[in-house]
Amino acid sequence: MNFFLINILSNALKKNYFFVILRKLIKRFEKDNSVEARKWAEKNAKLSTEDFCCLIDKTLFDQIETDLLSIKKDAEKKLSKLTAAVGGGGNYILLYFLICKIKPLNVVETGVAAGWSSLAILRALKKNNKGKLYSSDFPYFRLKNPEQYIGYLAKNENINNNWYLDIRGDDKALPEIKKKLRKNDIDLLHYDSDKSYSGRTKALKVLETKINSKTIIIFDDIQDNFHFRDYVEKTKKFFYVLRFGSKFIGIVGYDFLVKK
Repeated sequence: MNFFLINILSNALKKNYFFVILRKLIKRFEKDNSVEARKWAEKNAKLSTEDFCCLIDKTLFDQIETDLLSIKKDAEKKLSKLTAAVGGGGNYILLYFLICKIKPLNVVETGVAAGWSSLAILRALKKNNKGKLYSSDFPYFRLKNPEQYIGYLAKNENINNNWYLDIRGDDKALPEIKKKLRKNDIDLLHYDSDKSYSGRTKALKVLETKINSKTIIIFDDIQDNFHFRDYVEKTKKFFYVLRFGSKFIGIVGYDFLVKK
């Protein structure tokens, strides 16, 4: 029996973990149209992240260059101390830029992992001197004692008590985040957790009353299935697809920035 299987079985026995892990495993059997979805994403990827940011505000993008280099350097230094493989990070460049630009009060992210996106978001909120981050995630069940790795890169950034982190998985964490938002809407939503079609659909359904016409939504890994394509076709939202490394990111809700 390999170590991954041992860790999965061990984590599955933890309180409240079994059914979350079971649902994740079942979703692996959803229809796979990733080849076609990647072709759609490639066809619609018009700009790089840098080009997109410059389209919105080139002056600001030039101003935060040093900040972005610092985030990358600090994250890579911390990651070099880990022996476990904790996965890749979100588009921290895009996140940091947009948060510095729109100065949001309420940011929600699903999927934290090692914390690349959390680190960028919290540093941008600190730069703005306002705003709070609400994060949902679930531990890497293939690793031993996986809780220690969630948000690893950002654990020293929560200096103003402006980060709420719930690691029970989206099914429980998102309704709780919705409650904590009270009457406030989400200014920016970064979706990077359950990449299944059904997982994405359910998460948006839970949060839909907190999403308005100016809520910026960033979807990671849209090449995994046709959820993003179907979403923009149904809502008629103006969108961009950005290439980030070997994956693609879909973004909607930012068009009010372009019009300014």
